[in-house]
Amino acid sequence: MSDADAIVFSRTDAVRYDRHCMQELRVPGIALMERAARGCADLALAMAGAGAVVVACGPGQNGGDGYAIARMLHQAGHAVTVVALGVPRAGTDAAAMRAQLSGVRILPFVRGLDLGRPALVVDALFGTGLDRPLDGEALEAVRWINGLGAPVLSVDLPSGLDCDLGVPLPECVRATVTATMVAQKLGFKRAADWTGRIEVVPIGGPDPDEWTRALGLRG
Repeated sequence: MSDADAIVFSRTDAVRYDRHCMQELRVPGIALMERAARGCADLALAMAGAGAVVVACGPGQNGGDGYAIARMLHQAGHAVTVVALGVPRAGTDAAAMRAQLSGVRILPFVRGLDLGRPALVVDALFGTGLDRPLDGEALEAVRWINGLGAPVLSVDLPSGLDCDLGVPLPECVRATVTATMVAQKLGFKRAADWTGRIEVVPIGGPDPDEWTRALGLRG
């Protein structure tokens, strides 16, 4: 498939696809998260070599992916540190993924946190749902990742990037590789300076081309 024919999801499409998998196909959300994390972890393993990895996790579903990725990297023998920006809401899939993480140091994000220069940073702060400008600690966390000087694997999209517009809100992580779920995102065409190389990660749902055609989103 050429770049011109590649499937592209908007923020709304991504939500509808996940909802279709969970409500119509009866796939638990945590199973989708596990599959997404597996694909991202495989990329992280290739990028990190034998080095230490920092996984930056936000409080939402993107952070849930991050906690699962951290678990998988730890199980593969990597030295992993999680830096948490907030805590997932109780009862969410993200909270369940954090609860499954054992043997990995979890540090709260604070300004000026010094972890040296890891072999890789996994950016799992914010995903496609972000639609407002970052400020406060969230903006500081994005700046902190960019200041580490390490290769970055962003989960779904670089944190702080508007999914549909492809512009920073008002700053975003500058990724080396972006592991995006199911399909490329609408804003990626104008966001190459921030996304780096894009890798599409399947999550076990229907083929996105067939799904979009069935909905009449694609001719």
